[in-house]
Amino acid sequence: MRLYPRVLLVLLLAILSACNLTAQPPTNEPINVPTINPGGKPVVTITAPKAGDEFVVGNQLFVTASARDAVGVTRVQLLANDQIVKTISSESPSGQTNFEVLLDYTPRSEGQVAFQLIAYRGAIASDPATVTINVRRSQAQVTATNPPQTNVPVIDPNDPTCRLLTNVGLRMRTGPGVDYQQILLINAGTVAPITGRTGTNNWYQIQFGSRLGWVAAQNPANANEKYVSLYGNCFNVPINAPTAVPTVITPPTPFPTFTPRPTSTPPPTATPGRPDLIVTSFTGDTSVTIPGGATEVTRPYAITISNLGTGPTGSFANRITLPGGLEADLGVVSNLDPGVSIVLTANVTFNAAGTYELRVLADSGNTVTEVSEVNNSGSLLVTVTGP
Repeated sequence: MRLYPRVLLVLLLAILSACNLTAQPPTNEPINVPTINPGGKPVVTITAPKAGDEFVVGNQLFVTASARDAVGVTRVQLLANDQIVKTISSESPSGQTNFEVLLDYTPRSEGQVAFQLIAYRGAIASDPATVTINVRRSQAQVTATNPPQTNVPVIDPNDPTCRLLTNVGLRMRTGPGVDYQQILLINAGTVAPITGRTGTNNWYQIQFGSRLGWVAAQNPANANEKYVSLYGNCFNVPINAPTAVPTVITPPTPFPTFTPRPTSTPPPTATPGRPDLIVTSFTGDTSVTIPGGATEVTRPYAITISNLGTGPTGSFANRITLPGGLEADLGVVSNLDPGVSIVLTANVTFNAAGTYELRVLADSGNTVTEVSEVNNSGSLLVTVTGP
């Protein structure tokens, strides 16, 4: 009988404890949001193809993507139906804060293909970006209403000229080696004719607009990672490598960088000068002929945009006006430092004879505060003849 009150007290405490547990509000677990903080993971986005896009067995397609990281993306890896099909590294050993890639893939059977793209900063992997496409047996079975892929290179495998396609952004140099001076930065997805090579085929000389220079063909640490893909007749490309290396080493211009938003107020710094974007070159065929039996012809054009001001630009978009007054995006440049140029490319299709003005506008969104806002455009007249 003396133990009875103690038993009641123990039971009462247990009941009160249970009530307190159930009355506590639920704890919000942290959401796994992609981050670009130095201590976080890289972030990767697939820009093409789109979910549900349809393709044909045996026809090459392109996966285009952009990976970002505050420290630097060192490589990306493409998987198709959980199988690794391609890995490619940045040309810069330390990686790129904004790493754009264009990876080819040829489906071999009908059905769905689930792509996964993973970006790495060293051993730290991003969350995968995913997209699922449909593969049909023939073009007649393609029923999707989605528009075809845009902003991808036009490739003719029977081209009599040997050309390369850049799978990543590359530095174009005065010679075949990292000790040679940098001329330009070339975007992923650029198509250019090859005019020479080294004896080992690890560097190619290309004609890019009015410039002649060299680009690396592969990752020097892993020959299986190709920076470029070759198309056309490449059997007779001459060996043009110089016999001497440069005596002066010029530090390379960094790739355009992505600047993360600061998490705290930085200390006051000196106010930088203002940038000034200028279209310094617009090159390509100015006389085009539509061949007999064809209804249209496509030609590549190269646009060089330079920052001739004294401050960085930050991110800016670019557009091109096509025949018929149509406009198309040329892509977004994440940053250009003073004195740095970048080359953008566009494939333009002509389907009727006439004279057309192609017009390019840098900073089409008017987001950059510049020294002058009236010198951002460039134009090129193209005369088209046809049957």
